[in-house]
Amino acid sequence: MSGFKGLYIHIPFCLHKCKYCDFISFCGQEELYDLYIDKLSEEALEFEGENIDTIFIGGGTPTVLSPAQLSKLFCSINKTFNISPECEFTVEANPKTLFAEKLSVLKEYGVNRISVGVQSFNDDELQKIGRIHTGKNAYNTIDMIKKCGFENISIDLMLSLPGQNEDSLFKTLDTAVRIDPSHISCYSLILEEGTKLYEEYTLGIYSEIDEDYDRYLYHFTVDFLKRHGYSRYEISNFSKPGRQCRHNMKYWNCDEYIGLGIAAHSYLGGCRTYNTSSLTQYLNGDFHSKDITILNGTDKIKEYIIMRLRLSEGINDNDFFARFGEKFSGLYSSIIEKLIRYGLMSQNKDNYFLTDKGIDISNSVMCEFL
Repeated sequence: MSGFKGLYIHIPFCLHKCKYCDFISFCGQEELYDLYIDKLSEEALEFEGENIDTIFIGGGTPTVLSPAQLSKLFCSINKTFNISPECEFTVEANPKTLFAEKLSVLKEYGVNRISVGVQSFNDDELQKIGRIHTGKNAYNTIDMIKKCGFENISIDLMLSLPGQNEDSLFKTLDTAVRIDPSHISCYSLILEEGTKLYEEYTLGIYSEIDEDYDRYLYHFTVDFLKRHGYSRYEISNFSKPGRQCRHNMKYWNCDEYIGLGIAAHSYLGGCRTYNTSSLTQYLNGDFHSKDITILNGTDKIKEYIIMRLRLSEGINDNDFFARFGEKFSGLYSSIIEKLIRYGLMSQNKDNYFLTDKGIDISNSVMCEFL
């Protein structure tokens, strides 16, 4: 295959399971780390020689791996793939699992972007959602990352946490912008059935923030970050100029990517493939589930619309035509006219994008195209 693709690698291990987390992750499995890396290397050989220009190592918590294990993983990546000199190479990190020796290994192997799971700088909020770090831990960790020479730093924050209000959110956002990362992701808390936090809400330990207040906190965040130089380029993502996450842009542009590791997905040649969610199966070398989704032309169009409308720049009519041979404005003229009439979509020359009102009910707007 030709052209550059994205590479996602899932590390499913954590020191501690957060109360809101329903991702595929495991605690207390340190004895499996080396074997898991061996299996990642084995799976990667299926894609040997592929051209890669973005790498994202997520989890779980990739930085639970030791410096030697990180080095082993990075060596395998470098040996297996043809990595562009301009590659954006991101590693997710928890503030309690990162120290200078690990940062040295990351830098040695070309990692140039670190995404820190902060969620909040308020210790009470962190304790309620089961995070193992404090606000001070997070602040000091990011300071250490900067001192080690990393310039492209992203932090994750969460909205509508238990007990969160405008004042506590202001303190978190104020601390965040004073740290001056290049990128900030802000996600509203979603209560997933089966998680510890879902159970606590069900028992009445916490009261769920209503939808209107959640939207208020979101708009407060958008306005605050805009005043401090962060543009919203995607519904939940904000960046300094030129610092958008290039890897995630591959998802939103429906570009090709390879996924390695348990529960990872790949999109290649118009097909979506899915890895097993069983750690036992994966460690036995049975990497892939039998699920394959082959997207037809209509599927590709609808998926592109849904992903691109998440972006502030929306859909460009000419780009749409170059990709699909039809114009977005012609194919969906009646839907577009209705959405513009209701103030949910706007047009700027050849670009069509959601308004703030449209973003607030984006799921409903997307359904119009399905």
